[in-house]
Amino acid sequence: MAAGDEEYFSAFSRLPEPLMAAARERKPDNPLTPPCDDLIATTDECLRAAQRAGYARQSVKGYDLFLAAVSVAWISGTGATDEESLGRLRALSESGYREQNDEE
Repeated sequence: MAAGDEEYFSAFSRLPEPLMAAARERKPDNPLTPPCDDLIATTDECLRAAQRAGYARQSVKGYDLFLAAVSVAWISGTGATDEESLGRLRALSESGYREQNDEE
């Protein structure tokens, strides 16, 4: 796993429930909605750049990648799995958005 990928996953570790609620509900009057939307938009921008360069599948959306990273971070925070299993989940999330010919 690349260092940048690990930093991306760790950014979502133990997100407070109010922030996650803002991501789920996306209510304009919630003060946490704008930063959550910014995080999703930044994820989408990075993904679009990877798509333009041919490294990411065109069918993947930034919100999809955001949800995948949050899922792995949530599982990590529960203590329900060991590091080996977390590594496999991270690798699955990390590589699932990539084009088939991208070996990295």
